Amino acid sequence: MSLENCQADSLLMRRAPPVVLLAAVLLGAPALAQRVAEKPPALVPAYLPREVAFLTFFQNGNITPELRIAWHIPVVQQRIDSLNLIIEGGGGWAVGKRSVTNENADPPVTELHQWHILGGIAYEGDWAQGWHVGGRITAGVTIFGGNYVNPIFGGPPIHEDTSTAGTVEGRLEGGYRVGRVVIGLTVGVAQPWSKDPRLYSPNDIGGFSGGLFFNWR
Repeated sequence: MSLENCQADSLLMRRAPPVVLLAAVLLGAPALAQRVAEKPPALVPAYLPREVAFLTFFQNGNITPELRIAWHIPVVQQRIDSLNLIIEGGGGWAVGKRSVTNENADPPVTELHQWHILGGIAYEGDWAQGWHVGGRITAGVTIFGGNYVNPIFGGPPIHEDTSTAGTVEGRLEGGYRVGRVVIGLTVGVAQPWSKDPRLYSPNDIGGFSGGLFFNWR
């Protein structure tokens, strides 16, 4: 092989990587343009909530409805699905309260409240037919308290001051998109992991949940 041919081959090899890169960019541009075109602008600014949910928790003989509001921050946005950071907060008061002492010696409840501040990661998938599925796992803090009937006959009512506990929660959701808003059902479970054994109320917070959610983005 002549020196001129070797020099020509060397020059071609030096030029090949930029050419290959340019070809890849040009071939991928239509798909990228289609993906960007199919992603509509957000309905609200990022600092405003993008979800509201009406949940009901069932735990230890108590029923607690809750209002939740959530912010979604996209991390990976694809054409039909996304992976988001999620910040969620809300809570409520028990409307169905345990009226008898249970097998764990937890006395009847006269008042119970719980409020949550949670953060984590969420997946959302949206299909062209309008169906939506999703799931999330979050962790944070629950602020709670309650009042109880004294298990000692004739004793004064038991008041438990507001306390905090670390909490982890997981939820699954399914729904249907109407315009830019998803309406659907969600089920999940919340579990506090740092309970004060001297209190009754940590046993009464969290639990299984179900409810209705509205999501827009």
